Amino acid sequence: MKNNARIEKLNKKIALLSARIEKAAAERAELLSLATVPLGKVFRLERLLFRLKSGREARREKLSALETGSPARRKARRARIAYLSPEAGKIYSEQIKAKKEKYEKSLDKATEKYIEKAKAKQTGQKGVSYRQVAVAGRKRERLKKTVQHYELQLLRLSEGKYQLLGFFGKIKRSFSQMPYGKQKLVFGLLFLTPWIIGFCIFFAVPVFTTISWSFQKLETVSGGGFKSTFVGFGNYRDLFTTATLAGSTISEVIVASVIDILLDLPTIIIFSLFIAALLNTRFKGHQLVKAIFFIPVVYNITVINNTLTGMFGQRFDSAITEGFNLSQRFAFFLQRIGVGGNLIDFLISAVDRIFTIVNMSGIQILMFIAALQSIPKHLYEAAKVEGATSYEMFWKITFPMVSPIIMTAIVFTIVNSFATSEIMNFMTVNSQGTTMATNNPGLYSAIAIIYFLANALIIAAAFVIMRKVVFYHDK
Repeated sequence: MKNNARIEKLNKKIALLSARIEKAAAERAELLSLATVPLGKVFRLERLLFRLKSGREARREKLSALETGSPARRKARRARIAYLSPEAGKIYSEQIKAKKEKYEKSLDKATEKYIEKAKAKQTGQKGVSYRQVAVAGRKRERLKKTVQHYELQLLRLSEGKYQLLGFFGKIKRSFSQMPYGKQKLVFGLLFLTPWIIGFCIFFAVPVFTTISWSFQKLETVSGGGFKSTFVGFGNYRDLFTTATLAGSTISEVIVASVIDILLDLPTIIIFSLFIAALLNTRFKGHQLVKAIFFIPVVYNITVINNTLTGMFGQRFDSAITEGFNLSQRFAFFLQRIGVGGNLIDFLISAVDRIFTIVNMSGIQILMFIAALQSIPKHLYEAAKVEGATSYEMFWKITFPMVSPIIMTAIVFTIVNSFATSEIMNFMTVNSQGTTMATNNPGLYSAIAIIYFLANALIIAAAFVIMRKVVFYHDK
């Protein structure tokens, strides 16, 4: 009884699908009979017919299993690939041939132009650069790939194996045909998309509002709100001339912060890379040592920073200095081996700031450990076979392979250093020692813009300096 009900239900579905197939086939025949065939609609109908026919065949298979009493599949097998019908294929092949002939003519012209540019460059003709030859060559290669693509389509149409792809299928095919460089660009944009959406929703309006307020004088009005008056660069002028923090102007604080960053940056990067190289080796307790260096990041950063740079850090530092005279002994040793005075001052200042350096190196150490662990082992094995020393392997393999992470660590260190510098006190309302008004949004917006520009300029300078040092092994 139960099987009879299922058989009746399947027969109804098969009849419904057959009616829809006849209707779609009639509509397709009508479109193919037009003088100008809308191939887009024909392709959609072809895919619809494929889905309907495959669904009907699956239900017929289930019906046959029920009627004969044979065990049925848990899920009926369906055809996976939809091919264009011969009738539509003939019309589409004519359009493909016309496009192919058009691109072949363009390819012939591009080839002639490329040969002309190459010969002119070889003979030393003025006005022809390598860039022009390269541009002509890339255009020729693009046209050549396009012609090959149309030839492949014509071959598939002649064999009756032109696949009908849906929206996502077309995207997948287009992506697979992209060069590797463009595929990386697409993945990069996909990873950036959530950040871009979040920026547009949450940060774009505050950023533009801050820029606008920095050129205005905002005064509170009775009943709430502000009255704005355009003052141009007046807020910036007042910021650099009259506003002070503990007797220092913002320009003096920025210069002092930049100097501290320039002193701390190489020390933190070198220290992080050195510790990461040590922790990357296998020894007893290496996981515990990694955790110790990462403690300032895991726990409350404000508490640890105040502990290391506050009274405890000062007393501990003074105890070390008084008990062992570490800095003086180190300076004396450097003088004995002939190190210059400027380098000695830099190294001594780094030793004096050892707590700050360790506190700010946790993230960078993990970055470098991850970079070191991603280096292919076969590079070191090949170098050992060639007789390379550990020193040579570090500079020829390790350093180039981790150089992209060095740039990332530099950017992180710069931003983190600015976030803990004295300039932040200017951005805090009611900071002790400031002469600025406590209710002046225009002036504080100007401070935020100056803070951002100082960050951006130092990061841009670091990028320009490191651009020729960074090595990308997949390029």
